[in-house]
Amino acid sequence: MNQPKRINVRKKATRKVRRRIHKGRVALVLSVVALIVVGVMSLVSRCSDGTVIRAGGDFRPPVAEAIRAGRADARKVMETAPLSMEREDALLFIRSRENALREAGYAHAADDYINAAKEELKNLNIY
Repeated sequence: MNQPKRINVRKKATRKVRRRIHKGRVALVLSVVALIVVGVMSLVSRCSDGTVIRAGGDFRPPVAEAIRAGRADARKVMETAPLSMEREDALLFIRSRENALREAGYAHAADDYINAAKEELKNLNIY
């Protein structure tokens, strides 16, 4: 006899949808994180009390006398003629004074002295 047709009703299988993070989004997120880290580091460095971090983690305050001496010795280089033996002698004097400070056990003062001298020489367009 006439039987009703069977309707084939199947439930659709639910698939788990995997969400993939687009490579561009990862790069964007990492860039934002890097900017935040750099911003925080610059803020912390501006809020410091004037101490200088030297090689080896030395946090002692700068030696003002060494900085003054370094700048003064660099200015003496400017008084000499370019490409002259006097200028070479003045530059060697700066290096020898730095070495003498280091040998005397004042490495932090030597660092301040040579950094101040180099900075002054760059400002004078010599070094």
